Amino acid sequence: FKLILLRMGYIKASVMAMAGTGATIAVFLGLLRVKLPLLAPAQRYIVSRIDAFIDGYQEPNNSWADEFNGAFYPASEVDQVDLTVVKGKVPIDLSGAYMRVGPNVAHWPPKKRTHVFDGDGFVHTVRIQGGKAVYHGQYIETPRYKFEQQEGEWFMRIGELHGLPGLAKIFLTVPMRQAQSGMTNKQTSTANTALGITPEGHVWALNEAGPPFRLQIQKNGKFKSVGYDDLSGTMLDMVSAHPKYDYRTGETFYHGKDLTSGQFYVGRTQDGKLQEKANLPVGMGFQHDMFITTDYVVVIDGSVRFDPKGMPKKLPIWNFDPDRKLRFGVYDRNLNNMTADNFVWIEAPYAAEIVHTVFGSNEGDKITLWAPVGYYQEGQVEGILGGVGPLKMKEVTIDVGAKSVTTVKVQGGEEFNTEFGRVRDDRVAQKTRYGFSSLQVGHGFDFRGIIKWDFDEKKRAAVIHFPEGVVGGEPVFIPSSGTSGDDGGYVSMFLWNQKTEKSSFALFDAKTFSSEPIVELSVPRKVPLGFHGWWFSENDIDKNLAAK
Repeated sequence: FKLILLRMGYIKASVMAMAGTGATIAVFLGLLRVKLPLLAPAQRYIVSRIDAFIDGYQEPNNSWADEFNGAFYPASEVDQVDLTVVKGKVPIDLSGAYMRVGPNVAHWPPKKRTHVFDGDGFVHTVRIQGGKAVYHGQYIETPRYKFEQQEGEWFMRIGELHGLPGLAKIFLTVPMRQAQSGMTNKQTSTANTALGITPEGHVWALNEAGPPFRLQIQKNGKFKSVGYDDLSGTMLDMVSAHPKYDYRTGETFYHGKDLTSGQFYVGRTQDGKLQEKANLPVGMGFQHDMFITTDYVVVIDGSVRFDPKGMPKKLPIWNFDPDRKLRFGVYDRNLNNMTADNFVWIEAPYAAEIVHTVFGSNEGDKITLWAPVGYYQEGQVEGILGGVGPLKMKEVTIDVGAKSVTTVKVQGGEEFNTEFGRVRDDRVAQKTRYGFSSLQVGHGFDFRGIIKWDFDEKKRAAVIHFPEGVVGGEPVFIPSSGTSGDDGGYVSMFLWNQKTEKSSFALFDAKTFSSEPIVELSVPRKVPLGFHGWWFSENDIDKNLAAK
């Protein structure tokens, strides 16, 4: 009996000791979630050591940089380099700045596991004026970028969301790193996904993990990093990469979601301030894009959902749910009262995902959307969207009165996969006949041509196939001087030649759609493949310089 009591006492003491140790560890880890100014250097060191320990259990993943024969290796900053003509001639009347943003890993080779989407925002600019072109490459100096220039790789990368170590980082070191940076989660965006200009002249660099980051373009095409644009303190939201600008009414519409609370919302800005905003009952879907027409704002809630359960199995964290149907949230702009109750939800009779839209319009209460649509493909685990099949151009009709959705195939639309669609930017929320998108081979950035679409004739109008070994990107439309036509101008983009390992910038005739570019300019530095671009006219540049 005494022996039993002794053993029980030993067990109790052991349990109490373990509990004490556990409590001590919990208190210690809890202190790392609070920045203590006097201990900040020591706290950052300890957090970095804990994170580095977890790194040891994640297999490295930098192979994405080798795709297309090194097309994603990061670029270094370069200032004002003259471009030389490979073929054709720069239009003498063309004047403005083509700018394209994308992720650029600032610390190479990285110590952290990375993804092709990781990297700080880096803008590649071609300034065209007087028949000449100059290239400029520059990082966007976000608070995150500047912090990591001092402290090294600090904030969570998409590539780290992988396996059990990824889960450990989410629950353990991510809150610590956030606290020790002294920044909120809304201040750590890379601003690496898209560019645009509001009707007031604010140039935005966007990534849905944060608010718009404002740039100020200078006359020579370089820019100043101004900071997050809160519109005079009225807008503090994370904003998606694709707000819609209505230059006719002076309004900007945006959507986004708070990555901490999961709250989804839609907002309207005008005259440099947030005018109204509605919180909507939308779950954690992909919801990357939206669209507007003359009379409607339309939110897209597709079948892809955030699915961290697959992370321990090293599967994509966004996955297609075939039981969740595609639906649209439709708001009538004429109501002038943006509330959740004024959004009408209309469900399609099928599951599908739309990543990017091309163009939307309406006739009365019938809304037409042109967009690449993807359906469920079992076993598809490439990229970040698991289960999404090939994206094919479709015409989607949303009948607001009947609360119905119908989708029809576009003539010539089934032959090619397509993504990154664009129209003439000043036609958004109005009428236009033509749109342009990239011809995609498989998934990802494998863009091997450009497709022109005729919305009136409901067909594929023309195709440009790049030479063998050449990869392109998003077709940004540039209006030619004095031309008001929907295809009166040029389709522009950077090209990467896998064989020669050289970059170039090309303008294609949007009307004739000849495969021979109007001009192709050699870029003496490699331009990595990237995301979205914008054409800033001389008027846009002047407007952005004058904007408050």
